[in-house]
Amino acid sequence: MKLALLLVLLSVSPVNAMSAAELLKADKGFASGYIFGAIEYQIAVACDDDVSVRRQEIRKCLVDGKFMSQQLYGTVISFIQTHPEQTSAVGAIVQAVDEICPRSGR
Repeated sequence: MKLALLLVLLSVSPVNAMSAAELLKADKGFASGYIFGAIEYQIAVACDDDVSVRRQEIRKCLVDGKFMSQQLYGTVISFIQTHPEQTSAVGAIVQAVDEICPRSGR
């Protein structure tokens, strides 16, 4: 199931990515998987860039905070509801994670 979701997420172009409004309307189980997949991709997929330290911060924050899928789902849904200007589901997920896992030195 996780592999299938990851393959779907990786094959979706930004043009076809889920909107924040669609995420709000989605089945809770599907939405939770989508959120988890987006976060997992954000922190686990190695890229040659300057954000590896940030990935480690987020991973540590989520693991140390024992954030479960229900908490992440609630946090992202609340973020979308309070930030209607954010139209991208992935954008909302990234911003919600930034709020619960602030950057070091903030």
